[in-house]
Amino acid sequence: MTVDPRLRTIRRGVVELIGFEAEIARKLEQAQQPASGHADALAAIQRLRPMVQTHRDQLASYLEHSGGAEPTGEMAIPLPTRRPASALSAVLRDLSLAFHHSALSYAMLYEVALRLYELRLREIALHHMKAHADAARSTARLLPGAVTWQLAQDGLHCTCTCPMCAVGACGCVDWGTEAMLAAWQDLAPAEPEPPGFLLLPPRPESELARAGVQGGDLILAVDGQPIRGRQELQDALRKRSLGDEVRLLIRRGSQSAREIVIRHAGDYPKS
Repeated sequence: MTVDPRLRTIRRGVVELIGFEAEIARKLEQAQQPASGHADALAAIQRLRPMVQTHRDQLASYLEHSGGAEPTGEMAIPLPTRRPASALSAVLRDLSLAFHHSALSYAMLYEVALRLYELRLREIALHHMKAHADAARSTARLLPGAVTWQLAQDGLHCTCTCPMCAVGACGCVDWGTEAMLAAWQDLAPAEPEPPGFLLLPPRPESELARAGVQGGDLILAVDGQPIRGRQELQDALRKRSLGDEVRLLIRRGSQSAREIVIRHAGDYPKS
């Protein structure tokens, strides 16, 4: 029996994420013992465990209702593993990396769901991606405090000579947390979106393909209205009814812009 390539691609991505969620669940289980003496870390781990299980259940349910069953352990693709870390800071580091890895994998799955127009999976992938990105950040935030806690367990207390630390009001954890979070933030001012919308190769037999438009061409305007980015292009097209003619201003590389006429061909189903 021939398997639909679209369904096979979607299912492959879902199976992979089920494996990732299962591996993170295992890491969270193993992390409880190293975190047992650190209230904040233990609370974070206990908060994240049901979230990960819910994610796995939702993916398995999606897989079942899309024409299959939850994959077996042999089918699931786990995160790369190594010997479990014993120090709390190393445990938190590995957890943060695992959540980062899964968040990026959900970003990939989200793009598959967008491209192949799988609405339910798009919603699941976006929600899970945001949750894993937040989990990666929240576990990373605990790292400076965990390092300090471990040092104190070894009898290594603050020797900083700043005015705060010198009087016993240690600011090193706050300082370290601030520096770490700043490293992940985009501190440069946001650049204005460039004019136009850069095209990927158009779908075969689409309006743009029949008009000779190619990947790398730039849509500069719709019906004489300049556009910047995807949302403005989407909004401009939706001002027309299906079948209406739409005038697009197209530029290829350094060539002069040219106008083409296409027809508004599709939209999301109206609920």
